[in-house]
Amino acid sequence: MALGIEAIGYASAYARVAGLKAQLLAPADWQALLTADDVRRTLEALRATAYGRALRADETGEPNLETLERRLLGLSAQNVLKARGQVRGAARTLLDIWWGHYELENLKAIFRGIEHGLSPAQMRDYLIPLGERSRIDWEALLHERSVPALVERMAGTHYINPLRNALHLYQRHGTLFPLEVAMDVRYYRDVPAAIKRLGADERNVATRLLGTQLDILNILWAYRYRVYYQLSAEEIVNFTIWHTVHTDVALIQDIATGAPAVEIIERIWGLGTVDLSDVPLAASEADQLPAIELALRRYWHGLARRAMQGYPFGLGYVLGYLILQELEVTDLVTVIEAKSLGWSRERVIRRLIDHRAADGRQVE
Repeated sequence: MALGIEAIGYASAYARVAGLKAQLLAPADWQALLTADDVRRTLEALRATAYGRALRADETGEPNLETLERRLLGLSAQNVLKARGQVRGAARTLLDIWWGHYELENLKAIFRGIEHGLSPAQMRDYLIPLGERSRIDWEALLHERSVPALVERMAGTHYINPLRNALHLYQRHGTLFPLEVAMDVRYYRDVPAAIKRLGADERNVATRLLGTQLDILNILWAYRYRVYYQLSAEEIVNFTIWHTVHTDVALIQDIATGAPAVEIIERIWGLGTVDLSDVPLAASEADQLPAIELALRRYWHGLARRAMQGYPFGLGYVLGYLILQELEVTDLVTVIEAKSLGWSRERVIRRLIDHRAADGRQVE
């Protein structure tokens, strides 16, 4: 808990974030989205909310859903910067680094675009709008015409050495997988380093919220590598973060050698802490993983919600909001994509991170 001068320092952050929180979707908004008959009506309902800014006024017809997702995430990136402007010191540095995960997604989009021969104009539609904040020369990256040249264009960034080290694997196997993993691992090692620079109280809060996300990513990466890509145990260890709050090399090795996901999750967080009731235990691991991922995201969402319900004049309130808002975007994308596929309302609700969106409850 922030006290004294720290509390005063967070007063403006609280005021700013409280204003942003008021723009989260209300129960009536969710009901309008969920009951819309098709994508067009869903987008009409979306236009009436704060997210309507992601829909251009002069746009006719339905936008590309992936492009719309990027615009929505652009609003999330803006919100990180708005919150960042109200905090100081190590907390501001942490938000700077957290904002970097939007840059990371754009870098991966450009690598994929160049790999598939897309033009710069085509690739721009798949980028999260980041404004002038980014120091990366996106136009230079967009105009590279080969993956090796793109790697070298990353010279001067902290991604260059991991990318160079992984380039031979790309050239040997013809897949971007090792390059994307190299960027993921390099970026997500910066987050705990920034958390360590915080004061004790803020460090505990950030560890609980952002540290949990690193745990979740590391666990999911390890299972995807084993189940979907059939990587060896050594490769899985090398392609994950060696240490997060609750994961280490020994645990990743257990995953790599066959430990069931439900067993690992209960070992880390305890029996019943993460609600795994929707995981089909009789199904194959490949069929279980989407439900495992959803359960872990719901657990993270719950941590963020509780952070916002606690002491408001501290980092927890800020991080809690940023997590909830980005996960709300994830749910929005789920709803829009589901409507395009003609899913029933009930089927959509089962895929949402925030169950409460379906029954009319809202963040307190």
